[in-house]
Amino acid sequence: MNHRLRDVIGKRGENIVELCLTDYADFPSPLFSPTHLGEKWPAVDYCVELTTLPGKRPFFFVQAKATAATAPHNSLRISSTREDVARLLEIPAPTYILGVHEPSKRVFIRSVHDGVAVKAITQIPATHELTSSNLKMLHDEVVRFWKGRRHKPTKSVFA
Repeated sequence: MNHRLRDVIGKRGENIVELCLTDYADFPSPLFSPTHLGEKWPAVDYCVELTTLPGKRPFFFVQAKATAATAPHNSLRISSTREDVARLLEIPAPTYILGVHEPSKRVFIRSVHDGVAVKAITQIPATHELTSSNLKMLHDEVVRFWKGRRHKPTKSVFA
């Protein structure tokens, strides 16, 4: 595949991720507000805030991986590297790889959490497609993660 087409697939994949995360067909409003971080961030493409908790903005990070390869049956094949996974594991917040099958505009999710082996992730199970029910489960998982943590520090040497 030529470099130009790869760039087009990647850009379209990022746009599909944003559309998927802001889908509200089965909700009163979108559950998430994704912000693209640009080329400067080596590990993540998006910081995604939850929009449903008044007075708080829990968040998670996403690395998007788009492919035009064969349509997924049991899993979507992606190309992450060992370094991608290691960098995501260093972030003290929920992190996920979103695999996008660009031709079908389907998005699949894989968590990169404590206990995940530091090795390339090359496939995401088809059961992890970001359907409305899985978007809700993602929302609830991120809420649970942040629920036990303070929203802000209680003091600072710079007060």
